[in-house]
Amino acid sequence: MNPTDPTENYSAGPPPWEPQPPKRKRHLIRNILLSIAGVFIAFGILLAGLGALAGSPSHSTGTAVGSSSPAPAATTTPPPASPDPKGTDTGSCDYQLGSDPVGGTAKAVGEIDVTNTGNVGIVVRTVITWPQEGFAPLLMHKRARVPVGGTVPVSFNRPLSYDQITALQSWQTGHNFADGCTYKVTIIDTYGPVQGG
Repeated sequence: MNPTDPTENYSAGPPPWEPQPPKRKRHLIRNILLSIAGVFIAFGILLAGLGALAGSPSHSTGTAVGSSSPAPAATTTPPPASPDPKGTDTGSCDYQLGSDPVGGTAKAVGEIDVTNTGNVGIVVRTVITWPQEGFAPLLMHKRARVPVGGTVPVSFNRPLSYDQITALQSWQTGHNFADGCTYKVTIIDTYGPVQGG
């Protein structure tokens, strides 16, 4: 066999000097992995399709009678609380002579402490008196605003003449040295919102 002789007949395949196509390599592991991956992808698509079917509303040929979802619970707001103005009070009174009661340094003093025990702010009228032997009591009054749960001290003081301090001392001497003061608190108005339920 002479590869350079063109007359020589080769009946069995291509001439040996021609390059042969490379043999195909078989990638067994790659093919197995690709097959497994394909199975997982197909399984995922199947699950996604089933999930979409489960989530979609079912179609029925019958007539719907009611809603399948429960109706929301009705929320009722309790009625607002009614204003309940109330309070407590304590008071005391006395007098001070000062350095020159004859010259006008004497004073009648007192205090009423008002506590709001209701559910709304209150406006109060406070009145305090000091007794006078043989005369009408000396009287003072003030208004005050007391918030819910708060206590407000309402202070009083007024100058006393020599005659007034003498009449006050005379009354106390004749009444076993009681102070003789009186005080009164009246709720005359409310303010602000009602608090609490």
